[in-house]
Amino acid sequence: MKPASRAVHAGRELEARSPLAPDLSPAAVHVYTDLDDYDAVVRGERPGHYYGRNSNSNRDMLERAVADLEGADAGVATASGMAALHAAILALAPKPVTIVATRELYGGTAALLRLDLEPMGYEILFVDLTDLDAASRAIHTAGLVIAETITNPLCGVPDIEAIATICRERGVPLLVDNTFATPMLCRPLQLGATVVMHSATKYLGGHSDLVAGVIVGEAATMAAALKRSARTGTTLGPFDAWLALRGLRTLDVRMLRHSDNSLALARAMRSMRGVSRVHHPLLESSPSYAVAHRLLAHGSGGMMAFDLDGGRDAVQRMMERFRLVTFAASLGGVETTISYPEITSHRSMSPEERKALGVGAGTVRVSIGIEDAGDIIADFEQAISR
Repeated sequence: MKPASRAVHAGRELEARSPLAPDLSPAAVHVYTDLDDYDAVVRGERPGHYYGRNSNSNRDMLERAVADLEGADAGVATASGMAALHAAILALAPKPVTIVATRELYGGTAALLRLDLEPMGYEILFVDLTDLDAASRAIHTAGLVIAETITNPLCGVPDIEAIATICRERGVPLLVDNTFATPMLCRPLQLGATVVMHSATKYLGGHSDLVAGVIVGEAATMAAALKRSARTGTTLGPFDAWLALRGLRTLDVRMLRHSDNSLALARAMRSMRGVSRVHHPLLESSPSYAVAHRLLAHGSGGMMAFDLDGGRDAVQRMMERFRLVTFAASLGGVETTISYPEITSHRSMSPEERKALGVGAGTVRVSIGIEDAGDIIADFEQAISR
């Protein structure tokens, strides 16, 4: 089946008299009457569930569905995107190594690397992965590379395919955060990545009503990640897994609308007075345009950013005038929201670090929803012009 159809059906095999919507199973524990049967399930030799921290039918459906969409052997669903990232890193690099991470990335990822992993002995190198020469030099000494399909917050697109080739030649695993693109728009495993992660809180869930993470990859790596996640208690609960799977069913149609709306807004913003720069990977002016056009042939999702003249005061005045758009620190919902990286996603960085990335006092990140594009554009126009 094509990805749009698989998104609707992945993770389940319906039989006669099956409920069309999956049952919610909140059970913390399952009962057994045979010791050998229980032992076989725990060892993974027979299908089944025994304790909610280790496995659950709702989580299992979500894991299988995302793995199917990404083209992976297996997946692990966790209590948040950060838990998924942490589990993936330690599955790929259980002992301290040099981690090369894209210089422009989610601030929470940077904080995890600096504040949690670096004190444990990991060496962290932040590198501009859109510069393949710089990437190649850094990867030469790396034990793990971390990239984002579309960077946060300025929406650059590194050449994941070329980076994966360099990693493969040097035997270095590549972990890709595919949250912004989703498997509807890009499948990093097909480009050579080792593991793909998602904050399912965002587009996979899609309705701003859950917190979850998912990682997918080959079976052995996922087995190691699952054991660690179960030991540390970071596996996903059944209700959030049920919600995430429900959201996943409409992922294809939502991502198409998000993509169309974001490009329409980005193009319109180029002529709005007070907007000094627009960051969207599929604008011809973007430094990432050629790579994005090749790797994101069906759209780049709903994320973009822009720089507003007047800094923080101008951003505040714009927020007060919005009629449809709202401020929210997250992204990926059906509604259009903005965030202010200086105090949200990138607040853990110093002003100097943000400036080096190109994130200034007037930088606004936009998560474009699925409303009518004309209404979204009109709201930004009136809020900025006034």
